[in-house]
Amino acid sequence: MIGLYIHIPFCVKKCPYCGFYSTQYSSVKADAYLSALLLEIQSHSRYLGDQTFGSLYIGGGTPTTMSQDQFSRLFEFINRHIHLRADTEITVEANPNTASANSLMQLKGLGVTRLSIGVQSFSDEVLDHLGRVHSARQAIEAVHAAHDAGFGSIGIDLIFGVPGQTEEQWNNTLATAISLGPEHISAYSLSLDKGSQWYRDAKDGRREPPDDDSSAKQYAAAITALASHGYDQYEISNFCLPGHACRHNVNYWDRGEYLGLGPGAWSFIGNRRWANTADVERYVSCLRSGITVQDHDRDETVNSEQAALEILFLGLRKTSGVDLAAYGALFGEGSLNSLLCRIGDVERDGLVVIRNGALMLTRRGMLLSNQVLARIIT
Repeated sequence: MIGLYIHIPFCVKKCPYCGFYSTQYSSVKADAYLSALLLEIQSHSRYLGDQTFGSLYIGGGTPTTMSQDQFSRLFEFINRHIHLRADTEITVEANPNTASANSLMQLKGLGVTRLSIGVQSFSDEVLDHLGRVHSARQAIEAVHAAHDAGFGSIGIDLIFGVPGQTEEQWNNTLATAISLGPEHISAYSLSLDKGSQWYRDAKDGRREPPDDDSSAKQYAAAITALASHGYDQYEISNFCLPGHACRHNVNYWDRGEYLGLGPGAWSFIGNRRWANTADVERYVSCLRSGITVQDHDRDETVNSEQAALEILFLGLRKTSGVDLAAYGALFGEGSLNSLLCRIGDVERDGLVVIRNGALMLTRRGMLLSNQVLARIIT
């Protein structure tokens, strides 16, 4: 399967922990961006052509900062130039403060099948600390509005490990999330993304980094609570009710192909990976001038050794793990034997296990996933 990603680079306000490219929304900027996006779509005719996409993910930024007219324009482009399967999963990211009942009804009418809501917490204190511009009440109302609009696949994103976040606050957030009945819940450990304000503050000693012990306890609490309510953990940070795994992200973890459109978007086709310029003004200017928007410093041909590492890095994020027979078939018995030797110490430490022919992280390994992956792939 090949997936399509469209980046909407606008937010009401930049979150201090976020390293994804975004800029403040204005109607004028968004109109200019949409005109440029159409030009980029047309420039990718060699990829788009008769290609049929199994997933479409519209992320950001905050896509729902755009007006209803702008969303109609976006989907007009999609319907005119992009081939989607009858069962294509179409996801749109939304934030509670920009997800009105009318806008969600419109998205459903445009054919969006899945909504991913950036709640992060149901504690106003934690939301304020994170620099979010919505309240817990708005988050609850947004989930109710998504149900009322008829979405049958709703995801909620949560963040744990926030400095100062208490176990009670996290447990209440989990309980509230579960009570709202979403089909998908993502629980991410707070990371100080490179390029974010909090990353710079921590590097300069002005901010405490997340506490590993507290994060581990909150992660374990999430796994227990979600499992007890029927949510299957299919990836380190992602849980869903049966049949509601995010198809687009699973394709990414399976190292499938995807085409990214918009400023800062990444693509992976064949053995080539590249990114667009992460600057909306430059993006618009280049496309108007007929100049490529691809960032030449972020363009690489992936060799066999890199591919083997990527399959391990991405595959071990999934609870189903890495199929060792398939790995050996792709990279040879020598590479497989080398891998089996490298995991010896990690396996003895109880961090990975081989089960039914697949290499997978144990629950403790998931808690220490970054360390485990570093030990295996280096």
